[in-house]
Amino acid sequence: MSDSDPGAAATEFADRFAAEDAAAATEAAALLSETGREAVLDAFPEGVQFGELDAEDALEEFWYGLYGQYGGAEGVGDVTVDGDEVSVELVFADGSQRLDLRVADGEVSAFALPSEYEPPAYAEADAFTERDVTVDAGDVALDGTLAVPDGEGSFPGVVLVHGSGIHDSDGTAGESKILQDFAWGLATEGVAVLRYEKRLHDHDVDPEDYTLDTVVVDDAVAALDELADTDAVDEGALFVAGHSQGGLAAPRIADRHGNVAGVVSLDGPSETEPDPDDARHLRYFLEPDGDLDEDQEALLAQQQETARRLVDRDYEPDEVLRDKPGRWWDSVLGYNPGGLAESIDAPVFALKTGRADPEVQPELVEMHREMLDDWRDLDLGEAGRVEFYDGLGHYFQTGHEPSTMTHLQFADNVAEHAVLDVADWVRGVADT
Repeated sequence: MSDSDPGAAATEFADRFAAEDAAAATEAAALLSETGREAVLDAFPEGVQFGELDAEDALEEFWYGLYGQYGGAEGVGDVTVDGDEVSVELVFADGSQRLDLRVADGEVSAFALPSEYEPPAYAEADAFTERDVTVDAGDVALDGTLAVPDGEGSFPGVVLVHGSGIHDSDGTAGESKILQDFAWGLATEGVAVLRYEKRLHDHDVDPEDYTLDTVVVDDAVAALDELADTDAVDEGALFVAGHSQGGLAAPRIADRHGNVAGVVSLDGPSETEPDPDDARHLRYFLEPDGDLDEDQEALLAQQQETARRLVDRDYEPDEVLRDKPGRWWDSVLGYNPGGLAESIDAPVFALKTGRADPEVQPELVEMHREMLDDWRDLDLGEAGRVEFYDGLGHYFQTGHEPSTMTHLQFADNVAEHAVLDVADWVRGVADT
């Protein structure tokens, strides 16, 4: 690497990083200074990887994220040099991504892969009006946003419920905004939508109160009340749509509220009980090809042992397992989403995704199909519906397989056909 030519040094790093496979991409780490290694780790998104990462691990994950978003790497494009600051265009089969580097004394000392969310093309800004609202959750007030279609109401209304984690009202994860995409897409199609910040975003929850009801259900019920009080919304056509953990909770939210016309589960599970002997999801989460090294196998075994303890209820209320206290697990493991979905007086639309490589990840493909069948085996009401979205990931985005959650670092939107399916179903149920 040239000490006197930042452009050449950055290009060499980019050439190694934009390799044909993830393992080769880690060779770029040899060109990082200690500060550069820290910059790579600082750039890595939180919450998408078990265990400790070093710079090599992070570069491998970034490679998978870029591949999942844009396809195979095709090399380096334009290189722009401004002193020791260098921007390199990484070229892929389905797009390009800017890589910003700083070079000092021939080594890469700063690293960034900038990406910025853009609204989906299917969202028509002049088709609806948004305003700020406040969800009165009793002990706290939650900031929310209400999107109301233009024109004469009354409109069916949907409350969107977040997945696991600490989310703003848009459901931001990396450079994706799943709740905003669904809200704007549904509002464009004539459905009023309320989305709100998750309680954990700005408010502490006492460990003694950390349960599914306190963290998720109670606030969603309050949001449904807020939506029902909106003049333009048909109080008899209220729906709850939850993503992932929110989908798990959605039947319970509907049951608690008592006046919900329909439930939408956006890739939520129909069961909560973990199977300690089924390591398929964790194995491919740790390594996209499922081929784990010794440390990863140890971490997998540790997670399986935790699953056994959860199944056996072998924990104390205050003990933290998988980042949540025992009280949380009591409230979740004692709840059967699919069973409640069958018993509530409202139809359910379950959308299941399946973005996996059948050659590299055959067990993951099988797992997706089994989870789909679990939903299909349920009686979800006369208007109930179950759909499988082959090729869409957990955040309902298209891309390449195998993929990792790191692809969320690179801006994309919820696929239009999933949004339209939800809109059509909600309007159909509301009209019956």
